[in-house]
Amino acid sequence: MLYNCKIYIGSKARTITVEAASEREAATLARERAGEEMVLVARVTPAARKAAAALWQPGARVGPRDLELFCRRAQVLVGAGVTIIEALEILAGQTEKKILGETLKAMVEEVKAGLSLAEAFRAHPAVFPPLLYHTVAAAEETGALEESLARLADHLAREAAFREKIRQAVTYPSLVAVFAILVMVGLFTFVVPQFTGLLVSSGARLPGITLFIIWMAAHIKIIAGAATGTLVFGALAGRLLWQAEDKRSYLESFIARLPVIGKILSRAAAARVCRTMALLYRTGVPMVRALETVEKVASFASFRVEIKKAREMVREGHSLAEGLAGSRFLPLTGQKMIAVGESSGDLSSLLDQAASLFETEVELLMQKLPPMVEMAMLIAVGGGVGTVMLAMLLPILSVYQTALQ
Repeated sequence: MLYNCKIYIGSKARTITVEAASEREAATLARERAGEEMVLVARVTPAARKAAAALWQPGARVGPRDLELFCRRAQVLVGAGVTIIEALEILAGQTEKKILGETLKAMVEEVKAGLSLAEAFRAHPAVFPPLLYHTVAAAEETGALEESLARLADHLAREAAFREKIRQAVTYPSLVAVFAILVMVGLFTFVVPQFTGLLVSSGARLPGITLFIIWMAAHIKIIAGAATGTLVFGALAGRLLWQAEDKRSYLESFIARLPVIGKILSRAAAARVCRTMALLYRTGVPMVRALETVEKVASFASFRVEIKKAREMVREGHSLAEGLAGSRFLPLTGQKMIAVGESSGDLSSLLDQAASLFETEVELLMQKLPPMVEMAMLIAVGGGVGTVMLAMLLPILSVYQTALQ
């Protein structure tokens, strides 16, 4: 585990990040790494705790586009022969994200203190994903840091573009749903009360559907509050269920069985796993270590269990295709492509092809989603408006017919 150790050498304060099994061992390693006789260890804190706290700071979220730009700039500097420390100092001054700039400044001190670049990345898990650490660690061993940074940038660019497509596809149905809700609320808040006064003053006998609509209009605030409370409660309950690993599989099974949305989410998870695995394997990360990283990027807990099982089987000498056989989230096409890639020695390329195939499937499904939602909202709004207007007009027609007789 990584620990941040704040030490004092004389009157100067310094923070050193070390990897140790306990806080006591971390303090001992910090004294040894400082290389001074009079060293006071003031505080030892887990690096993960510091990273988690950073998530609540303004502008703390560092997205794929930010990391892509960071990797491209770092690639150019490393290719130009700039040292790692100088490159980090330059990048810390260039970045627009405050939390990224502060993290890079801390990494400069950590690298000066003796950490490798990969270990410095690992010390800040809230900013840099495990993918970055493992890729850079393999690159430092092989001496291909510039090439690995370029591959990382390309990978992050594809992931960001994929996320943006999904976000754009979901935006329109969400707006249509909000519009439908506003139309119904407007009807019950402004239109129905106007008809209610007219109908009551007419003294006509009101049908059951009209009485029900009038009752809903009279209690619209209570109904809206109850509906909002139910949605909030359902969202919180769903979040708690999602965070509980032992119960999350039930919710995931339900989501995966949904007609279109389930397939979109499962294919997107498979695409991300295949793309990440391809990058790590191409960079030179050993299969078992690559599967450890891939396990963390899988969206579904059930998928992570499958990857963990595959990792154990690979460690025992089985192939990756054997480990992932029968997966619920990796389609049979992907399993076959992995088997072919292992037998042909071109696993990374076939993993990339599988990821592209799954991303194409997601894009085609996302194109179907807006028309389906639009049609459902049209039917719902049309049915709701038609029901309200029918309930209001029936008594008026009844009064009119009575007057004619």
